[in-house]
Amino acid sequence: MSSNVNLIHHKETVLVPLDNTNKVPFADFIRQKCPHLYGPEATFRQTPYLFNGHLQTGYASIYKGTPSMDDILYQREYLGMEDGGEIALDWFPALPDEKDTLIDTPTLVCLHGLTGGSHESYIRGILEVVTAAPFSYRSVVINSRGCGKSELKTPQLFCGAYTEDARVAFKRIARQMKPGTPLIAIGFSLGANILVKYLGEEGDQAPVTAAISVANPFDFVRSSEYLDGSLIGRNVYSAAMATNLKNLYTLHEDMLIKSDKVRKEEVMAATTLRQFDEAATRRIFDYASVHDYYFDASSSRKIEHIKVPLLCLNALDDPIAHHECLPVKEVEANPNVVLATTPYGGHIGWFEHFQRPSRWMNKPLVEFITAIFQAHDQRTHIDPADVAATVETIEHDKGLA
Repeated sequence: MSSNVNLIHHKETVLVPLDNTNKVPFADFIRQKCPHLYGPEATFRQTPYLFNGHLQTGYASIYKGTPSMDDILYQREYLGMEDGGEIALDWFPALPDEKDTLIDTPTLVCLHGLTGGSHESYIRGILEVVTAAPFSYRSVVINSRGCGKSELKTPQLFCGAYTEDARVAFKRIARQMKPGTPLIAIGFSLGANILVKYLGEEGDQAPVTAAISVANPFDFVRSSEYLDGSLIGRNVYSAAMATNLKNLYTLHEDMLIKSDKVRKEEVMAATTLRQFDEAATRRIFDYASVHDYYFDASSSRKIEHIKVPLLCLNALDDPIAHHECLPVKEVEANPNVVLATTPYGGHIGWFEHFQRPSRWMNKPLVEFITAIFQAHDQRTHIDPADVAATVETIEHDKGLA
């Protein structure tokens, strides 16, 4: 079974650099530079035995990646917040030894999903390509509080509405860049929602050249309704996310119990995501109700204010980021945003090939990342022919193609 990519956007998208001398509309940039998003190659052929969104999503939850991903060895930098909290920035390759040396290498900034971290295969699968030759770009993963094996310093974790940690992280990363060096931000699932909300809040002050949102739920209110409205949504996906959050709570219990806002017995009794958010999230972040939290967290409300080129990728059979929650009208109203959808793919799945499945999404995302970097990179440019062949070559070498 295969599916074609559909592009949704404003009638006249914003002009973006195609190279050193020419600019084209953002949608045309994607059509020219991302053959896996537009044209005869823009087809996702899912693994035959992963033939629906549930199977794709289930496989994503157990997929550990390829052995070559283990070659990504991060250098960790801890970043403190004004409230005493702390997040971890994982750099690859490592930062220069000289502390005052500014980075002139185009850099990809990654935000992970719920309870995830820099170890996730959906992050490392892209990093192993863009940080390798011929690109040799740099990357940094923003690990949310308490995630990525980091210590929790205050009785506060993270949530889909809270963007201040990301704001501080982006400012820190931007200060380490040589002026004019391009930054691209990419977020996955919850991280995509936080990123899009942050970009909308920052407007034209966002310190990134472009951004990517992958499997974003966009509308937390409606997503929660769809999730709890079906047996499999409530008893499988919502229950699994609640379990992951409870495990994270248990891991950091010694710190979290210092807050009088949350009761452990209520947290551990939660069997769905909404119940966990009622017992913990909305109380930690001082929302009057879960609905108030979900409304404030919904990044779809901020899309109209985004001022940087943003590519969104979602699968229409995603059982977690439901297709009815896609902000089609908001995207069509903002010339800075393009939404690419596929009929199949699940939640951060998009697995193709029969033996040793790998993620199709890496192809269009790497094409977009490298094309944006090439258009803004002030250093030596890469032959465009190398860009088109790199992902296919890597998969062939792994025996995946």
